[in-house]
Amino acid sequence: GCRGDKDGLEYNVRAGYDVQQGNIVYGFLLEGGKNEARDSVTAYSTTPAFYTFTREIDYSLGARARVGYAARGALFYATGGVAYAKIDNSFSTSNAANSFTDNGGTKSWGYSYGGGAEVKVAKNFSLGLEYLYTNYVDDDYRVSVGPGTAPATNPFLLANAAGTDMRRGDSDFDMHNIRLIAAFRF
Repeated sequence: GCRGDKDGLEYNVRAGYDVQQGNIVYGFLLEGGKNEARDSVTAYSTTPAFYTFTREIDYSLGARARVGYAARGALFYATGGVAYAKIDNSFSTSNAANSFTDNGGTKSWGYSYGGGAEVKVAKNFSLGLEYLYTNYVDDDYRVSVGPGTAPATNPFLLANAAGTDMRRGDSDFDMHNIRLIAAFRF
């Protein structure tokens, strides 16, 4: 019943505005994109059965400020701000005795921060490398376990005959991303 985590490519489009005063650059950016990351966790019971929670990001949006230092066609900067993601949650189990109902996907808020460097390769074009840590709080997803065909002695029914709810032990969906950036400035 285990399902492995997956690191994958991330695709983003961003737009922003920068102001340069001397060597100091500050500004903001908005971005949106897709991510191929998957996070799974599996639990086991003595029945025996497995219970696997999996989540994947459908799309993400972000708004960040940035401040940096520019010299000789290079920019070194720090960035940080808010992040939002539509997360697709799923559940699977080998338990055929109980009934399982989930509450679907979640919409999660979080934050991002990191830093990077850009080098101007033409008058209006630069290439860069950026590290970004993002944390989404994904604590709304629940799976309700009902009686199904299970006897009253079933562990999910002992505390409440109508059933119980299951959720992940850790609600944080963390990502560390290294990004290649191509920027056109006008």
